Amino acid sequence: MGHGRHIKIVGYGATSLLGSVDVVRDFLISLVHKLGMRPLGLPQMHDVAIDLSKMNVEPFEDEGGVTGTVVLSTSHCSIHTWPAREKPLFVLDVYSCRDFNAVEVADHASERLGAFAYHATDLSLSLRAPDDVGAPIAWGIISTEEPLGRPPTKTNPFPPPSTEDELDLDEFTKD
Repeated sequence: MGHGRHIKIVGYGATSLLGSVDVVRDFLISLVHKLGMRPLGLPQMHDVAIDLSKMNVEPFEDEGGVTGTVVLSTSHCSIHTWPAREKPLFVLDVYSCRDFNAVEVADHASERLGAFAYHATDLSLSLRAPDDVGAPIAWGIISTEEPLGRPPTKTNPFPPPSTEDELDLDEFTKD
């Protein structure tokens, strides 16, 4: 598994569920329990007041919803919801140094948040240590539109320089 499992789910769910701090808190607690992870405390929750004047404003302004994060002994789970949108949206992020079943995460979102459409991306193979620069990377999507399964593996379309001399470290250190 390398350096952990990292799943991101973007989906649509039920307005009443995504807009409730209690529902989202219970979702995080039950997800952590379902995955067999150990929380280091209760989820930190924030109920951002709905302000429709911020809807579709550029640059992005948060029109309100629920944000929650639970810190784990192996990393974190976090969620952001936007229940006032025409299609109520949520973004869920689950990362752990230990393996877990990504399909269980998606199923749990469907059961507890009323997720009726989603895309789940497995970022796990992109968790490479700096000395793994030439290793293959992968992008994988599981969604309500495609069968669930393992992501395809692709080679890095931007191969690393062959020597350290070709690296322009000044580009990375500019203020």
